[in-house]
Amino acid sequence: MYLVDTNIISVGSPVWEAAPSALVSWMEENSSALYLSAVTIAEIEDGIAKLRRENAGRKAEGLSAWLETLLHLYGERVLSFGLQEARIAGALSDGARAKGRSPGFADIIIAATARAHDLILLTRNQRHFKPLGVKTINPFDGLP
Repeated sequence: MYLVDTNIISVGSPVWEAAPSALVSWMEENSSALYLSAVTIAEIEDGIAKLRRENAGRKAEGLSAWLETLLHLYGERVLSFGLQEARIAGALSDGARAKGRSPGFADIIIAATARAHDLILLTRNQRHFKPLGVKTINPFDGLP
């Protein structure tokens, strides 16, 4: 089972003009094994708010409608950041710091969520997660 990073789920958004068809098909076929982090929802909402602030209303509305569809499709498969994830996040953060790395807090939360739920992270930013010690796959390099 997989936790889908924002940069992967976004290939299905209306802003992607040339989404890799093999990846989109794979995600549709394996949707029941895919999960999202609440952080991904926050990142998408942030993008929508930025578009609205920049007066890109049509684009914002398209992304907002797409997000509502995602929330409907994923439902219970949107994973929260709770106590278990927080404790794991603290340990992952310190482990990265001990290696001389300082990943962003959002990446730490996503990694902790993957670890807490024993999920493989699908991401294009594998280098961000390497110091956090979670298993990652870049589906742009090859589908799982």
